[in-house]
Amino acid sequence: MPAPEDRLQPPQRLRRAVRRQALAAALTRARHAADMTQTELATAAGMSRSAIARLESGDASIASDRLWDIAVALGMRPSALFLLAEADEAAAETLDGA
Repeated sequence: MPAPEDRLQPPQRLRRAVRRQALAAALTRARHAADMTQTELATAAGMSRSAIARLESGDASIASDRLWDIAVALGMRPSALFLLAEADEAAAETLDGA
């Protein structure tokens, strides 16, 4: 479970937001590439459409089990979603020192 926002220092909050937005954009691009609606992806991944919408807006985090389910539904590997997210320059910068 992710740490509550009020427990994070400002740099940690910013890093979290940047990473969530990058993964959100990656998920949206992958869904479009698979020619799926949010409802279709949600059904295939065993999730609600509102959960997919929250992920795609960057408003929610995702459990690793769910990430696997989404990747399978999109016909890709979970690592491919992360590679798409890492292609975002701001997200890649959060990996400096990692």
